[in-house]
Amino acid sequence: MKRRFFLGRLYDDAAGDLGETPFTYDPDDLTTHGVILGMTGSGKTGLGIGLLEEAARKRIPALILDPKGDLTNELLHFPRLAPEDFEPWVNPDEARRAGKTTAELAAEKAALWQKGLAGWGLGPEQIRELDRVGYAVYTPGSTAGLPVSILASLRAPAGDWGTQAEELREQVASTATALLGLVGYQDLDPVTSREHILVARILEAAWRAGRDLDLGELIMQVQNPPFEKLGVFDTDTFFPPRERFGLAMRLNNILAAPAFQVWTEGQPLDVGALLYAAD
Repeated sequence: MKRRFFLGRLYDDAAGDLGETPFTYDPDDLTTHGVILGMTGSGKTGLGIGLLEEAARKRIPALILDPKGDLTNELLHFPRLAPEDFEPWVNPDEARRAGKTTAELAAEKAALWQKGLAGWGLGPEQIRELDRVGYAVYTPGSTAGLPVSILASLRAPAGDWGTQAEELREQVASTATALLGLVGYQDLDPVTSREHILVARILEAAWRAGRDLDLGELIMQVQNPPFEKLGVFDTDTFFPPRERFGLAMRLNNILAAPAFQVWTEGQPLDVGALLYAAD
């Protein structure tokens, strides 16, 4: 029972109100995928946040993709529920419109949160559990948080090509797609795109040999591939040198353009390292 997620209380149809029976969910049931469906305002975001917070309380790691940028608020925890903790985050314009000081509005917010949480049997102890969790905000392509180096993904992955070829080829394909996407190649078909086929073959040849690649070496191999054929055709017939040079120039922009430098710095794009601290 301790491991189950607390998500609220069951609705009592007879009484027309919430009952006292807690509604819990076993996280072990989430073995692959889950989806939350509902109309606007039905509580999808609230349920999602509830699931994430319960996972954090149970020490279950989560990698959260947040394109809107609003889930970083999950890092704000005020176990004391004290007005002075809320005050730095109170909107001064909201206070002014209400004819109150920020301190007065903060006191109201603190009381509102305290009452709301208590109504669900939650309080400072549950907030402290969230506060003890380790959080990190990664910002690929930016230094606003912790940058992520997508180029570190060119390192040869661990794995046995004899028994894990399918999984490793999926990693080859996704790495080639991500890299080409950075330089403007969108919606590539891995089967028909010459650019994708060439880059994927270069990656696979290196990784099968247990060799890491850096972007500079990849660019050089685009111009002079380490294999003579792609399928039944000579490499130069399949993808002529002049056209390969165009691809190499676009990849070189990552190294040459100052705006791309942030993509070369920071934490490697490694799910295990993103989910778990070094200890």
